[in-house]
Amino acid sequence: MVPKSLKLEDQLDLFEKRGMILTDKKKNLEKLKHISYYRLKDFAAPYGHITMYGEVPVLKYCDITFDDVVNRYYRDKNLRINLFHAIEKIEVSLKRNISYLLGSKYGAYGYLDFSNWCDKKHSRYEIEKKQFFFKRDLLKSVTRSKIHDLKNNKNFNEDEFPSIWIATEVMMFGTLVNLVEIMSKSNQRKLADFYNCTNKELVSWLKCLNLVRNVCAHNSNIIDIQLKTRPILRAEWIDRYLYTVKDKAGNEIVTNRIAAIILITISLVKEINKRYRWKSIRSNLASICLVPDKVLSDKNANLLGFADSHDALDLKSFAIGKY
Repeated sequence: MVPKSLKLEDQLDLFEKRGMILTDKKKNLEKLKHISYYRLKDFAAPYGHITMYGEVPVLKYCDITFDDVVNRYYRDKNLRINLFHAIEKIEVSLKRNISYLLGSKYGAYGYLDFSNWCDKKHSRYEIEKKQFFFKRDLLKSVTRSKIHDLKNNKNFNEDEFPSIWIATEVMMFGTLVNLVEIMSKSNQRKLADFYNCTNKELVSWLKCLNLVRNVCAHNSNIIDIQLKTRPILRAEWIDRYLYTVKDKAGNEIVTNRIAAIILITISLVKEINKRYRWKSIRSNLASICLVPDKVLSDKNANLLGFADSHDALDLKSFAIGKY
């Protein structure tokens, strides 16, 4: 069936019919003029459930107002902005450290020959394929970039590829992560040393942050994110900060929600700037979690992946390594 175009009033009525509480319809309609129905529906999802009427699934909301949903949207927006700022710091650092590592070992243009620095477990064909697409995309990035030093011919080789120190500056975060993933283990370990983690942790964490960065950049819902692939999480984080449940077999399942992402981000950023201020993200989490009822506050924290509301807000202790 082809969806029909609904007037704003009809969209609001649909929310109400599904159980959402409307406290001020005039004010609610103004919000719908600037925030789409489907975006708000996405943020209301944790409070909705499907009830079957015969063979017809019907969406119903429970204990949530339209204002609550709008507030969730804005709180998510603020968290996305602050998380993106922290991830950007990691990105800038990664560009510098990759260029330093590959440039000091293989020279200005040695990075263009993937066989120099790639993990030997990859077949020759696979390496050449990755190298081909990397070079193609790099030239496109160079064309689009406005970096001043790209105007200096001394920064290019005879094939018009930039030196490694310029190349990393025009690369997207995803490209940087791909380079780290295919590096030899020895190169990965040297890079991981900059961030006081293992090479396996670094690869796992960067792949996770690449996904999250894209979510932030495209204004998608970050509060309710559920990672399909769980990143490597340290045992002490799980014991103190993260929410866990047990499956039917009694095995402990660790959260795959935003809490894990925040701890990974803090762990990497603190090696770049130990004085980085986490006050903004803490305030974002407080606005999401804290309500007068402590039990409900802890439940809100659990939905984000934290063990409880106290641990969700104790980012300063985590940042200085107090587990």
